[in-house]
This record gives sequence, C-alpha cells and structure tokens, in this order.
Amino acid sequence: MKIFPVSSYNQINFTSKVTRVINGSVPDNIKEQVDIFEETNGKNAKKLGQGLFAEAYLIKGTKCVIKKSKPGKPAAINGDFSQEAKALLNIPSGFTHAQRLIGNVETEDENFYLLSTFVDGKIPDGDKIKWNKESLSSILSSLADLDAARVYHGDVSRCNCLITEDDEVNLLDFQYCDRFDIKGDETHRINAEKYKVPYFIAPSNAQMFEEANLATYLTTIDENEARELFKTYLSEKSKYHLKRAKEFSKQGARPEIIQYEGLMAKYLKNPSDEMIKLQAMKMQILSTHRFVLSAMDTRKQDDLYNIMSAPVYYLHAIEDSNKMAEYASSLCADKTDPDLQKLLTYEKENALFWRSLMKNELAGRYGNNSAFEWILRNAKQSPRNYMDDIGTTFIKTGHLKHREIPDIYSMLSGTDVLFGFEEETEDNISKRMGSVITELRRTQCFVSPIKSVTYKDIKDYHKTKQEIMKSLKAAREVYMEGCKYESLFYSLNALYQSSIAQNKASKIINDGKLSYGERRNMVKESEFLAWYKNELENLNCQLYEKLFEKASS
Repeated sequence: MKIFPVSSYNQINFTSKVTRVINGSVPDNIKEQVDIFEETNGKNAKKLGQGLFAEAYLIKGTKCVIKKSKPGKPAAINGDFSQEAKALLNIPSGFTHAQRLIGNVETEDENFYLLSTFVDGKIPDGDKIKWNKESLSSILSSLADLDAARVYHGDVSRCNCLITEDDEVNLLDFQYCDRFDIKGDETHRINAEKYKVPYFIAPSNAQMFEEANLATYLTTIDENEARELFKTYLSEKSKYHLKRAKEFSKQGARPEIIQYEGLMAKYLKNPSDEMIKLQAMKMQILSTHRFVLSAMDTRKQDDLYNIMSAPVYYLHAIEDSNKMAEYASSLCADKTDPDLQKLLTYEKENALFWRSLMKNELAGRYGNNSAFEWILRNAKQSPRNYMDDIGTTFIKTGHLKHREIPDIYSMLSGTDVLFGFEEETEDNISKRMGSVITELRRTQCFVSPIKSVTYKDIKDYHKTKQEIMKSLKAAREVYMEGCKYESLFYSLNALYQSSIAQNKASKIINDGKLSYGERRNMVKESEFLAWYKNELENLNCQLYEKLFEKASS
C-alpha cells in the first residue's frame, strides 16, 4: 500500500499517537498517517463525503479511508466504531464489491477512527450516473450474496452505492449492518419486528435497496425511462429471488420462504403488466414508509421532513397497503394458474402485513404510547420522558414544511390513483375547524397587538400568532378540498405554533419590559393560549381518529 511520505510532516511535534487497535490489523505506517491526520486536522487526506454522524477521508497516496465522528457527535451510532468494524469482518470472504476493514483505533487524545479500504465508483444521480441493466444486475447479485450469508446491510441508500465505469456497484457504510437467522418460530417474530417482513419472506437487502434507493431514484428521471427501468429491475430481480431460493433451501429455511422466493423468480422473469402494477404498489408502500421513518427521525428535523408530517405518511401507507391487498385479491380471483394464485395470495398477505405494521406503530410505537400521542405531545411542547425530548433540532424548524409523497405507483403503472377519501364537504370536523377559527378571531385580547413595545421578542410573538391563524385556515381549506390527510399536518402545526406562542408570551411576561397594562394584556393572552391549546388538541384527536378509521376500513 503506497503511503504519503511522513517526511513531509517532519516539523510536527507529535502529541497524539495511536494507542490501541480495537479490531483488525493496522500497519505501523498507517498508524503514522492517523497521527498526521489528527495533528494536522486532516491535511494529509481528501474528504470523500459525510453522513449523519461521521465524515470519511481518503489518506493521500494510499487506498486507506479514515472515518471520524462529526464534531459534537463523538459517540455517534457506534461510539468507538466497533459495531461497523465487526460488520466489515462479517462480510463474506468472496464478496468483492465492498470496502474491507483495516482496523478501528483509539489515539492518546481518546479519539476513535475507523480505517477501511477505498472502493471506486460514483453516486447515481439520474443525470450523468444512471442505473441500468448491468448495474442493477451487479447490485442485486451482491445483495443476494449478503442475504445468503445472512448479513443485513441496513442502509443501501443512494450515497452507499457507487457505480463504476464498467457498471459494477460497490457498497459502502456498514454501520447499521446486522446478522439475521431464518430458522424457527422465534426468528419469524424477530424478523417481522426488526426487518419488516412477514413469515414467508426472509430479511431482504433488496427490499432495503428499493425503499432507501431505487424508489427515490425513479422520481428523478423521465417517466417513460422510469417505467422501462422498473421493468428491467423486476426481470433482473427474478435472478435475485432464484438465488435466495436455492441458498435458503440449503440452509433449511421454512418451506414458505423457499416457495415464495421460487414463485417470485418465476413470475418476475418476464413480468406481465398486472405483475408490474402489483410490484409498483409495493414500491409505493416502501417509499411511503421511508417518508414515515424520515419524519420520525428527530435527528433530521432541520431537513425537509418534520414530525408533524408523520401521521399523514402513516395514513397514506395504510391506504397504500389496502389498495395493494385489494388488487392482489382481485387478480387471484381471476386466475386459474395455481402457482400464480399462491404468489398473489402471498402478496396480499404481504400488503396486509404492512398495513398491520403501520397501524401498530401508530397505536404503540413507544411502549404503551402511540406514535400519534408522541407527536401530539411534542406539538404541545410537553415531553414526558427522554424519548419525547427532541431538543433544539425540532425548535429549529420554525415554519414547518410538508413534503408531498411522490405518486410512484401512477408513474410506474400508467394508472392514476386517488389517495384519501371523498365525502360531503361540510361535516362535523369542518364545522369544528370553523368554530376554533371563529373563537380565535373574536378573542379581543388576542387579535389586538401590543403596539407600544417594539423589541424583537414582541415582533416574533405576533408573527407566531399569525402562523396559528394561517395554519388553521389551511387545515380547513385542504380538508374541504378533499386532501383530508394533509389537513392533519396543518392542524398539528397550529397546535405547535400555539405552544411556541405561549412559550414566547411567558418569556415576554418574565422579562419585565412591559408596562403594567401591557403585562396584564399579555397574561390574558397567555391564559387564552393555554385554553386554546386544549381546544386544538381535541380537534387534532378528533380529526386523527376519523382519518385513521377511514384509512383502516
């Protein structure tokens, strides 16, 4: 391994040295490069990229990549990177399309670094670097190899798949990697909960690839190109399923797992239009579920996603699952091929599994508390425990944004689909929304701004009050237009803005900068906000219960 000359840094007075190799075997010359990296703040390395917790650098003159935790996140997900190091050690010896572990080390300054081999390739972008038949075949072959070794990558996302000039695909970032089993009833329960697969499917790296990578990629390219690529993907995926069927049969997997893989291999080889539609529905569920995960990730609340959108995505995911189950059932009733009927029955059960998964998460994501209750408490700014305390990242969102779910099914199948449900424009929910808006408008202490004080906190407070009214109007407007799931986002946003306004009112009252009369009016506003938050909470609960019932029926 070529090393960038240490003599180039011979003026450095080293105070930090590698003191411990935790996993792997690190040559002395690489240890010296780690010392230089730490002492020079990375001057002997080129930055390759960064993730949520860590940054990766290529040491100049070598094929060695050094990974360090991002500032302020020393513990990150791995702490000393041992989890990822052990995952790299678990990669099958014949697996050629992945980075390899050199070692994870600790220095005298108690910093930890992960060292691995450099792999070539570029991130697919839908423009210059595209997925094609060859690259899809490469990634699916690699994922099947990992499946056969019962290694679950955990994050086959866009940035972790590098396409080379000869259309081979290299995998990166094994920090979420895990091992799974496929035997026994207990493994079925674990796999269903941990890897989100029903009893007749073994944990699948291809499912992770579709959810975290392919679904998003398809939305970045032309619609006709996306349809052709998806058909190509399904055809290539038939080989993936055939390999899994053979490997899992050797390993003594349950008969249903082997049968499902064999049937998928048979009917995806030359997929019919009906099978393409069915698999497009599945892709829609996976894509929507990814939106759920992003919305619920409190580490990413300064991104486009936010917690208030999570119930919307959950409800869409439930309805996506309903539509897939209904379609699979209708196809099954029209077919006479017993093998195809069996596969369609499996796919119906798969859709119902995802439906149950989404409903269960909404009903009890954290212990005995439902995901919606957790979201509601954060909108009210009243955390109960450390799991509720999302800190400053949630406060940073300011004006919350809602990201629309791409209609992947319509794009891939050429069939329009309507999400949500239609009913009379005026109902108990819309009337309740109208009443809470009216109550806000006619409350004199709230609508009359304090004009004599002009310091910044007062201005921010009045802007927040305007956001409450804006969100409530939007909630009622989209509800009346039929976008009923989205109305829940705006209604929750109104509750959140009311919480922020009450916090700001309390701060202004305690600052002592108001006159006696101004302070008295502000106290009245704060008391009104406390009452109004309860009204909004009740409205949100009523709206959610109705939408959940409709989506689930």
